[in-house]
Amino acid sequence: PAMLFYLDNQENHRSHPNENYARELLELHTLGIDGGYTQTDVEELARCLTGWTVKEPFYRGQFTFDPEQHDDGPKRILGLDIPAGAGQTGGEQIIDMLATHPATARFIALKLARRFVADSPPPALVQRAAQTFLDTRGDIKAVLRTVLLSPELLNDDLTLRKLKRPFE
Repeated sequence: PAMLFYLDNQENHRSHPNENYARELLELHTLGIDGGYTQTDVEELARCLTGWTVKEPFYRGQFTFDPEQHDDGPKRILGLDIPAGAGQTGGEQIIDMLATHPATARFIALKLARRFVADSPPPALVQRAAQTFLDTRGDIKAVLRTVLLSPELLNDDLTLRKLKRPFE
């Protein structure tokens, strides 16, 4: 609900789709800026998320779906067809697909490897972490275990390792 509110999705109506939330969902939270989506995908995702809003945004911000504001026509996003009449389920299908997409796995793995290992982490580490993400259906704890127990992180070359021991 906080992201829906912050990115103005309460202003995302069938008569005037607002792309803010859709773009951030693709760019910052799943596929990444180079994740293979197009402007058309952003527009179609915005249509999928019309009617997704927040009830009482300043008091516990509870998600609600407003079918009156939802564009219920057919949509196609990243090759996935959402049939007319899918309603809230159509958006949920897209989110499920994005959460298990290989580009999402690479994007999340790269972010974690950059944070803990190096600004330019070894591609082999990123690939292993991405594979763990895919194998575990996005289990971040398992991905972190892959990164934090990697030979790349535990090597003796301190110039490659961002995570420092207390003595260092």
